[in-house]
Amino acid sequence: MTSEQRLDRLERIAMLMARAGLRARRDQNEKINMIIDAQIKNEDRFAQNEKRFAQNEKRFAQNEKRFAQNEERFAQNEKRFARFEDRFGRLTNAQEHTERMIKELAESHKELAESQKLTYEQLRALIDITRRNRNGKSS
Repeated sequence: MTSEQRLDRLERIAMLMARAGLRARRDQNEKINMIIDAQIKNEDRFAQNEKRFAQNEKRFAQNEKRFAQNEERFAQNEKRFARFEDRFGRLTNAQEHTERMIKELAESHKELAESQKLTYEQLRALIDITRRNRNGKSS
């Protein structure tokens, strides 16, 4: 092989190596750009997630506040229910007492009616006796 052929061969090899280096650099730059794009997208997603987390934290705080308010309301309702139970108990006792009184009054009414009937019968008998005595004197 002549020196010129060697030089041509070396030039071709150098050109091939240069092209291969350029190709490798281009591939590497594309990969780096893809990684950078992926990183940018991940940072955007991360920022969105941070916003969501902050919103969720606010919601959780609001829910905790609502839960505390509901617990307070439940405690107040328990007190009210206890008072109502006491009132209903007293009302039930009063109703039972009223029913007993009405029953006693009905029995008293019944006895009074029987007594009036007996008085009426005795009065009738007295009137009859008085009439007979008058009738007997006038005859």
